[in-house]
Amino acid sequence: MPAERVDVAVLSRTLVRASDPPRGFPAVLPVSNLDLILGSFHIYLVSVYPAPAAGFPAVAAAARAALPAFLSRFFPFAGRVVADASTGVPEVACDNAGAELVVAEAAARLADVDFADADRSLARLAVPFQEGLALSLQLVRFACGGFALSWGTDHLLADGHGLTALPNAWAELLRTGGLSWEPHHERASLFRPRSPPRFSPSLDAEFTRYAPAGLPNALLTATLVRRNYVVSAADVARLRAAASTPARRATRLEALSAHVWKLLAAAVGGSDARCRMAWLVDGRRRLDPARFDADAVRRYLGNVVTYASREAAVEAVSSSPLPDVAAMAGAAIAGVFRSERFEELVDWMEARKGVFREGGKWTEAVGAGTGSPALVVSAFVAFRVEGDFGFGRPRLVMPWVRPGRLGSAAMTVARSPRGDGSWVITARLWPRLADAVDADPEVVFKPATAAALGFGDLEPADGVQHASRL
Repeated sequence: MPAERVDVAVLSRTLVRASDPPRGFPAVLPVSNLDLILGSFHIYLVSVYPAPAAGFPAVAAAARAALPAFLSRFFPFAGRVVADASTGVPEVACDNAGAELVVAEAAARLADVDFADADRSLARLAVPFQEGLALSLQLVRFACGGFALSWGTDHLLADGHGLTALPNAWAELLRTGGLSWEPHHERASLFRPRSPPRFSPSLDAEFTRYAPAGLPNALLTATLVRRNYVVSAADVARLRAAASTPARRATRLEALSAHVWKLLAAAVGGSDARCRMAWLVDGRRRLDPARFDADAVRRYLGNVVTYASREAAVEAVSSSPLPDVAAMAGAAIAGVFRSERFEELVDWMEARKGVFREGGKWTEAVGAGTGSPALVVSAFVAFRVEGDFGFGRPRLVMPWVRPGRLGSAAMTVARSPRGDGSWVITARLWPRLADAVDADPEVVFKPATAAALGFGDLEPADGVQHASRL
């Protein structure tokens, strides 16, 4: 049978408040300058589960019962993202207005879903929610009894580390009744700008105003296709071996990036002389403990990320051996893996906050979709999501974002919850780049079909294998 598109019908939306708000919590939580680097937009973490023995009603009941206590520990997520009336800078109103609990259903069985086409699967499971909401916890039941649990929040509140910490804390809270750690909610005081601000003038070239006049038009960005892939542990190991030399062993991310960079160069061909790769990387372990509280940073859910990027001639990428391309990727990433980089970003944003008063914001220029073709890699492979909150482990865990008018290609790389060393990738690609990936003779990127994700062997919850009407 042909794979199906997921059609989701929302059954209910309920506001849930923290049951025990922390005493003395500030009414308004200022965000840090690092939060403002990527700014305010909706992000999701989508986890998909096979049918639990207890049934979906038990899952929904457990979520309703646990969410008030969870919000008491993660109190900003019960608030609202608002703009300061005088400066226009976003901030979090911690007024316990409530997080949203969404219950929905999909008519398709997991085994029939077209997971390889992200627009027909993940995009439809990530239910849009109201601007300003700090958290939308979403449950979607499938016809087979399986379900999706999605964490929708604002990037202003969480980066990849924070986004994956939420379901891990949720699982621990529901399974044990408590938390072995406490989140650090203070933001602005953790990343204070220096006086006077000090940063390289080159930072100005890395950012651009997020304004319609400087971005690709909506019809151009709509031509990008969204695909989900699986990369086996054997292929990751093979790429790493091919990208390494006796003098230098490439990381797994560098090896995959080198292979992708060559695919990008093949897709660009003679249409442009140059192409770019960029990486969105977490900097927590690179911060100077003499300047930043290491324990607080570890428990901090907010943004500690930055972009690394490198532009190269198409011909050089195409003709260079894989280890040389991997070394280029490694050098670019290493260039931002330093504490001074993040201190400069804090200072740069302090000097450039005036844009918010005008109703604008900043974005990284490499992601805008102007200039030479660029592909941005977001690496989630360092983050493990436990996912079992009493109803089994998920078989798919994937971040999701709607990029708006940004026109660069992108790949988000996450580890498979199977724990077998394989990776799952969601990609936004130009059609020519998607064709290059599909035509790759090494077949590194395999379509993330329902069967490949482990959903092909699932039967309906009623135990009946339904025939088609035909």
